[in-house]
Amino acid sequence: MKTVTSIKTVALISGIFAALPHVASADSGVATVTNTNPTSLKVLSNGQNYTKLDLNGKFVVGANLKYDTGTAGRIKNWTMEPEITHGFGIAAKVQGTSFYKKTVTYSVGNRPKSIDYNWPFALSVGTIESAAVSMCEMKATVLRNQGKSDKQIFGSNHEVSFKVSLKTTVEASGAGSNNQIWEYSAPKTVKIVCSKFSGPRVPLAGGGVKGYTQPVSVKKATMKLTEIAPPNGACKIKTTTAISTNTANAQIKYRFVHNTGKKSNVFTAKTAPNKIAVVQHTWDIPNGNGPENGWVKIEGVSPKFQSNGAKYSMNCKSPGNGGLKVQSGGSKPKTLRLN
Repeated sequence: MKTVTSIKTVALISGIFAALPHVASADSGVATVTNTNPTSLKVLSNGQNYTKLDLNGKFVVGANLKYDTGTAGRIKNWTMEPEITHGFGIAAKVQGTSFYKKTVTYSVGNRPKSIDYNWPFALSVGTIESAAVSMCEMKATVLRNQGKSDKQIFGSNHEVSFKVSLKTTVEASGAGSNNQIWEYSAPKTVKIVCSKFSGPRVPLAGGGVKGYTQPVSVKKATMKLTEIAPPNGACKIKTTTAISTNTANAQIKYRFVHNTGKKSNVFTAKTAPNKIAVVQHTWDIPNGNGPENGWVKIEGVSPKFQSNGAKYSMNCKSPGNGGLKVQSGGSKPKTLRLN
C-alpha cells in the first residue's frame, strides 16, 4: 500500500514544531553550605561595651559544589568562596572572605564532565571578629535608644547573627556551558550571642557613665627627668611622669625602680577628668668618686604597667651654681630612698 503525504500536511507538521518553544542544552550546578563549626559564636563585654569574639581557633564553613555538563561538555575550571553578611542591621558583607577562595583548574585531557567537591573554609578570628562585635554594639545602641541602661543591657544576653552562603563560578565547554542553571542552598544562619557581663561592677568615684566603670588599665606612662645641681653640690633628680588610663578618676598604685634593682615604697595617684595623672618626685643622688650615672622608671603595682627608663649622668663634685665645690669627706646628701 502506498502512502501519500500531501504538501499541505507536511507544511502543517512543520508549522507545529516551529511553534514549540526551543529547548536548549543546559549545565546544572548546586552550591551548598553544609555546616559551620562552631554552630554559634559568642562576643564578650566589659559592662559598657562589647569587646571581642570569644573563639579559639578557626571559624570553619563546610561547602559542597556539584556541577554537571551533560553529555558533551567538560569542566575547565571552577571557583568557590564563602560569603558572610550581617544578619542584624544593614545586611553588609563581611570583608576579607574572598581571601579564602578555592580555585581548581584542570589540564586538557583531564577535564571532568561533572564534579562533586567538598571543601572546609577555615576563616581566622580576625576575619569575622570586627563584624561580630560591631553588630553587638549596634544592638546595644538600639537598646539605649529604647531607654535601657548599661546595667540592663549588659545584664542579659542578646542575639544577632551571620548569614553564610557561597559564591561560585564554573568555566566549561559544551553546548550547555552558556546556559548554566544554578541551585543555591538557603544561607545558613549562625547565631551570635552578645554576652552579658559577669565581672564585678564597681561604683565610679566622682560619677561616670551610668554610675559604673570598667576595669582600670594604663594606656601609656611617660617619664621625663631633670638633673638638679644646687650650690651645695648635692645632686638631685626631679622626675615628672604622665600616666594615661582608660577612665577618669582611676586610682593607680605605683613605685619607682632604680637601675640597681632597688625599689621605692608604693605611692597612689588618681587620674583627672582627662584620664591623665601627672606625678612628680625629687630624689637625692649619692656622691661618688666619679660621675653618677643611672636611670629610674615607674612600675605599676595596680594595675600593672611600666614607664620608660629616664637616664641621668651627673658629676656631684663639680661646682654648683654658686661655685661651691663639695670636697672629699664632706657631708653626704640623702640617697635615693629605694629598698
